[in-house]
Amino acid sequence: MKIAKQTSFALLLTALLSSSSMMLMAQQNSSKQVTLFENVDKVNGNAVIERLSAQKRSRKSGNASKAEYIINRNDLTIITFNGLEYLVKNNRVIGIQGLELSEEVLDQITDKLVLLDKVQHDYSERATTEYDNRLFLLSLKMLSSTTRDIAALAKAENPSLNVENNIAKMRLPNVDRTLENQATQTLVQLNK
Repeated sequence: MKIAKQTSFALLLTALLSSSSMMLMAQQNSSKQVTLFENVDKVNGNAVIERLSAQKRSRKSGNASKAEYIINRNDLTIITFNGLEYLVKNNRVIGIQGLELSEEVLDQITDKLVLLDKVQHDYSERATTEYDNRLFLLSLKMLSSTTRDIAALAKAENPSLNVENNIAKMRLPNVDRTLENQATQTLVQLNK
């Protein structure tokens, strides 16, 4: 009986010590994450898209604005689109806060966002014609809708799995083709 009491006391003491050490390690890990993201640039991606779109009006009056990348960042940057925080470094999405995504899915997201970012930047640089301005605005709209679609996927019951399963189904954006389709649809609508 005395041995059983000593053994249970030793087990209880061991459990308490391991529990408190695990809590201490968790606190240290969370403080490391906080310090890891303290010196990181934070960008509101939706606000940047709105600002770049608004600059189109000044382009019409002859004031050319400087082209700007949204995703292309060398240093670690947190870019927020529709409530999701994208971790971007060296022109690559390396993660999305709160989601556990494979490298393959992160590469697919990167391909889509970087392509649209490059297109909007290129059309912004050469936006000397109304056509280029339309393509610039269309690329911004497609970037916005792509990030909105990803955010919608992340709001499902199991967000990481939902994004993993559905991101490949999202087509790679093609700005030129979309503009052609819009022009054709407009002509068809006028013809009716």
